[in-house]
Amino acid sequence: MRIVIIGNGVAGMSAAVAARSRDAEASITLVSSESDHFFSRTALMYVFAGQMSSRDVEPFDRGHYDRMRFERVRDRVVRLDPSGKKLELQSGNSLEYDRLLIASGSVGRMVPWPGSDLDGVGNFVTWQNLEWLTEQAKRTKTAVVVGGGLIGIEAAEILLQAGIEVTFLVREEWFWPIALNPDEGTMIANHMKHHGCDLRLKTEVTEILGKDGAVTAVKTDTGETIDCQTVVVAVGVQPQTGWLAESGIDLDETGGIVVDEQLKTNLDDVWAAGDCTSVVWFNGVRRPEQLWYTSRDQGRVAGYNLAGDQQEYVRGTFYNSAKFFDLEYTTAGYVNFNFEGEQNWYQRESDREYSVRVTYLPDQSVVGFNMIGRRWDHRPLVEWVDQKRPLEWVLDHLHEALFDEEFMPKFRLQEG
Repeated sequence: MRIVIIGNGVAGMSAAVAARSRDAEASITLVSSESDHFFSRTALMYVFAGQMSSRDVEPFDRGHYDRMRFERVRDRVVRLDPSGKKLELQSGNSLEYDRLLIASGSVGRMVPWPGSDLDGVGNFVTWQNLEWLTEQAKRTKTAVVVGGGLIGIEAAEILLQAGIEVTFLVREEWFWPIALNPDEGTMIANHMKHHGCDLRLKTEVTEILGKDGAVTAVKTDTGETIDCQTVVVAVGVQPQTGWLAESGIDLDETGGIVVDEQLKTNLDDVWAAGDCTSVVWFNGVRRPEQLWYTSRDQGRVAGYNLAGDQQEYVRGTFYNSAKFFDLEYTTAGYVNFNFEGEQNWYQRESDREYSVRVTYLPDQSVVGFNMIGRRWDHRPLVEWVDQKRPLEWVLDHLHEALFDEEFMPKFRLQEG
């Protein structure tokens, strides 16, 4: 059996390993135009900063492909012919398959501002984006980062670390309102400013200015012109599925590939997994899950099914972790989902940058957590959401989910 996997990221590699565990004899081919080796995308910022090498961010040693008998093709798929079970490649070559997994991932979203095609404007999502920004930084004294999310704050941090002045433009009233409340967002904003980041809230780009094809400044809706040589656009990602337009595959309004419970598409013998895949969420909404661990989990399920299993992808309770510069962030469950009657227990230590938010329903059952400034273990937090633990019980046991560092003051609940 010929299994072809489009994508060498966490979904594609997880699928390849899972398929091999079920079928020792199948031909398994991974096609990627991005890289020769699977790498941890969440670690790109550390490669830029010089804290890790390209080899350091590869979860498997480079002999892994040979031991697993994976064939690699460094090329871009430009067309899917489902009737002939064939892929056309940018090189002019083609690949035939018996079963196909599309794990083509996502790319940074660009905004069609005037001047957005100038040299010096780019994203920070792919390996090629990393290479671009690394070279661009060498001729940059001032940069503008646009977009108030995790990719934006990572880009701002590493550019500042490289000695570049950074102006961070966020159109919302506070930083990252999809995840943070106003007080949390203000705390993060102040932390960024403390580290030298010029953060501008309620500010949007209207035009990117240039000279001789290169960026020289951005204009904003506040009437300012901000000089810069680099603009990093961090306004989200979108499924990398434009090449599927004529394939007959079902796509949602975001471009995500519509799949069933087994991650199978409407095309015969074609599955999808990862950032490019549109799945049903806990609240019935269908859209992609663009997280590292959900891509990993989807890849495993799809890989088993490529090899003949009939497994279903079951989305677990949400969790994620990140850093806002050097501030830890952990979230688990469902915060900012506007459940009917939801309330928030919130504690902020005024003399330190610590906060805890616990979201609960009228019956007192806890549904979510937002934690800033300390290291928390998401596993018990997720477990408590799944068990519908009441708020009082959770507050009594909250310390059990804490990774207290040696010199960090002990966490204590404040009275009242």
